[in-house]
Amino acid sequence: MGIVIVGILLLVAIGCVIAVVLDRDDETESASLELSDEWRSVAGVRDVVAVEESLRIPGEDFGEQDRWEHSVRIEVTLEDDLTGPEAAEAGTEVLGLLTPEIALKAPEAAADRSRASFIVSSTGIQVGSGGLVPLDAVGDALADAVALRDAGATSVSLSVSEERSDRPAKADVRATKDALVAVATVARTSRRPVDLLGGEAWYRSNELPDPVEVGLVAAASERPSVTSAQLSAPFDPLIVLVEAAEGDRVIADVSRWLAAYDAYPGASGKPLAFSVEGTRGGKAEGWVGGVTPPQTTMTPFGSGDPWPADPGAPSCRMEDLEVTFGGQDAAAGSRQAWLRARNTSGGACAIESVPAVEFLNADGAAQAGVSVEPYEPSMVPARVVVPAGESVMAALDWQAMSTANDPDVTTELRVVAIPGGPAVTLGVGVPGGPSDLDILDGAEVRISPWAQGTAH
Repeated sequence: MGIVIVGILLLVAIGCVIAVVLDRDDETESASLELSDEWRSVAGVRDVVAVEESLRIPGEDFGEQDRWEHSVRIEVTLEDDLTGPEAAEAGTEVLGLLTPEIALKAPEAAADRSRASFIVSSTGIQVGSGGLVPLDAVGDALADAVALRDAGATSVSLSVSEERSDRPAKADVRATKDALVAVATVARTSRRPVDLLGGEAWYRSNELPDPVEVGLVAAASERPSVTSAQLSAPFDPLIVLVEAAEGDRVIADVSRWLAAYDAYPGASGKPLAFSVEGTRGGKAEGWVGGVTPPQTTMTPFGSGDPWPADPGAPSCRMEDLEVTFGGQDAAAGSRQAWLRARNTSGGACAIESVPAVEFLNADGAAQAGVSVEPYEPSMVPARVVVPAGESVMAALDWQAMSTANDPDVTTELRVVAIPGGPAVTLGVGVPGGPSDLDILDGAEVRISPWAQGTAH
């Protein structure tokens, strides 16, 4: 009996230790820094607040000592009536003054983890900076933010820590609907990418905004029964949602208005697809202004010499093709994977199609609600004559999806390489790489036609 009691007590003690370890959350401490009055000499600066923050990081292994990470958060409030150049000068000058003082008063704070924010409260301007160094990017961002405000923006926020060598950080901008075109014009002149929101009109782009496109989105959002108009340029169609069901006349009315719109195309010169969708069902699709793109085909993968075009080559049969998964790649926010089909017959054969793909989870069930779209709206398959032993390839593109809360991810693809052929199930794992794809329920995937592939 004594042994049992001792065993129980040991289990209780171990459980308590585990509970303590598991319950030990990250802890943050903060303290205001007493700054000198030197910043008050900078014209246009209303207030400065500096806070040192210390974050306790629990040891990863049992018994490992906790460590602390220190940083400083600076908030600079600028006067409301500054011009763009004045705001830029004030922001960079005050940051230059504060940096050495912060280094003395908070020597343990890592400069690359510290940050500064600049606020013009009356107009909702917020510019964030990663690292406490006077950057030209801070001044440019402040100047652009004020210019956007002067054009009619009601709020502007951006972080220069998102600057890239090929483009400045994108600004998140809100404005009245009537001011959207003026704001987009200023952003384009300033070469500042923006996401715009005005009422029921949404415009997003990682490139410079096109005022003509923005005007179209704003005008579409004002049509009767429209609940929102959204454009994610340059690849997605204009999406117009209307309060309607399948068969309601308003869907056709809005579609006809878009097809007759005569102020498009804009700076890009590219045709723009649209989709008018009822909130309770129904859809109509077309091209803005009736301007349709010329048909295109998928360009060959790689830089090899084009394969001979043999008009007499027979069509590939399924038994002629070895279909495999060709790997995957990831970029910021986007994903791509490839399929390969190798000609295993003794001679050349021709293929002219888009592979049909179904996305399966670990239980072998199809992902629900996956939308498969053309790789580009105007893209059609080309007739590709595949020499014996060579492979064609097809690309799959989709946007990254959140895998938080452990959703079903895609672990296999069910592929029909040519129309009428049998399905082939392929795993998506690659040696030394991911074993799944973050294609979840409700995903939208673009699939290209087969095209000349690279050497395997």
